[in-house]
Amino acid sequence: MTQEQLANAVGKTRGAVAQWESGEVRPRHSTLVAIAEATKKPLHWLLNGTGEADAPLAPRIGLEVVGEVAAGMWKEGSVRFERTYEPVATHPDYPGYGQRLYRVSGNSINKIAANGEYLHAVELHAGGIQPEHGDLVIVRRLQHGLAEYTAKTLIWENGRVLLRPESTDPDWQTDIELNGDDDTEITITDIVIAKWSPIERRRKTAK
Repeated sequence: MTQEQLANAVGKTRGAVAQWESGEVRPRHSTLVAIAEATKKPLHWLLNGTGEADAPLAPRIGLEVVGEVAAGMWKEGSVRFERTYEPVATHPDYPGYGQRLYRVSGNSINKIAANGEYLHAVELHAGGIQPEHGDLVIVRRLQHGLAEYTAKTLIWENGRVLLRPESTDPDWQTDIELNGDDDTEITITDIVIAKWSPIERRRKTAK
């Protein structure tokens, strides 16, 4: 099936299909259902790569690492993160198709997660969930074509919506207004529901 044929079958554009295939954009659940019907593939295979399907992609186990949270690390907005998978199970209280991981880099949220740990997050658009006061959220800031991803606590205070750092580093102590300014666009993309810390096995040799 060509991109054009799939686009017509699910009522989307060919450009949207190209974005799905490249990994730049993930289809919503309703669209994945339509893709499953159009391609005759099992929905659970499209959601998490498990099961059997006549496709060149190898099955994936675990959650996808879709980005990196690191305050002060600005990158070109068009630069794509090289995605990987980690053996983390989905949380049963949230839609499985919207769950993903962000790797922590640096100490900008070291009160909650250390460098090298992972934040288990749920995409806001998945299941229609909305952030609440006190939630730890993934925040994307866009400025002059550069993008920065961080994790901060959402605070509602005196009619203001603030993003509060969770770091002991004196460089990361200033609250951010969610509204941003003329030069900066600030968006909450995910709610963090857990963290995961991999432990590297130390290979022991016999004495």
